[in-house]
Amino acid sequence: MKKKGRIWRVFVVALCLGSVAPAWATGDAEALRLMEQVRHSLPDVPLSLDASLRLLDSSGRPLKTVSAEAQLTRTDDGRVARYRILDAFGSVRDEMSITLGGAQADFSYATGDPPESAPLPDLFASIAGTGVSWMELSFSFFWWEHPRIIGSEKVANRWECQIIALDCPPEYESGWSEVRLWVAPAYGAVVRGEAWRDGRAIKRFEVLAVRKLRQVYMIGDMEIRDFENGTRSRLKVGRLEMISPDYTPEQLQELYAPVVW
Repeated sequence: MKKKGRIWRVFVVALCLGSVAPAWATGDAEALRLMEQVRHSLPDVPLSLDASLRLLDSSGRPLKTVSAEAQLTRTDDGRVARYRILDAFGSVRDEMSITLGGAQADFSYATGDPPESAPLPDLFASIAGTGVSWMELSFSFFWWEHPRIIGSEKVANRWECQIIALDCPPEYESGWSEVRLWVAPAYGAVVRGEAWRDGRAIKRFEVLAVRKLRQVYMIGDMEIRDFENGTRSRLKVGRLEMISPDYTPEQLQELYAPVVW
């Protein structure tokens, strides 16, 4: 049954996985175990994808759509995710690279085509008016400190989940105070998340559909609701490809392994 965790690894498409330093390793033992299971759910296969960020109206119709590209690659001690936001002509307007080889993410920002280094924008602000922020795309909060189980809930009448709260690092507290994640232990995956500030939820993000490339699953459709301004947004994945055809035996085993749902 260990293959189950591959099904919902899609929720970490924007994630930069790496080895985990002991800095975050405080919290209750079961929460630590579940978060480690989530962090290690992605395969080592490098991926490239196209996506769109959509701001929706009350009926679910797009009010604004922005195209994006992403590449997920492995480094010696972790992973790097590179996201590019495109303008209406297909040129790069923003690029964010996130490296994770320890307990926290390292964000690097550039603008223009070709991209030139620039100061980091507000990681919690809406990207190009879409209602989706860099923090949601990065999912680096999977590495935040002091995970602890605060409850349980059945999601979508399907997944029995443990609700795990993680503290926001001091440098990010102006955005959120904590994140709460609904982790399905049977699949080792997050199926819902909420961003909290001042004792209340201000955003919710939830996976609605997945995309499959051979035996690799990635996010297909994720909805983000902003409770403060009432907006609704979608992250939708289109093209999904392997970056390189050269795989190790371990990668091939991961790629072609049967999936249990």
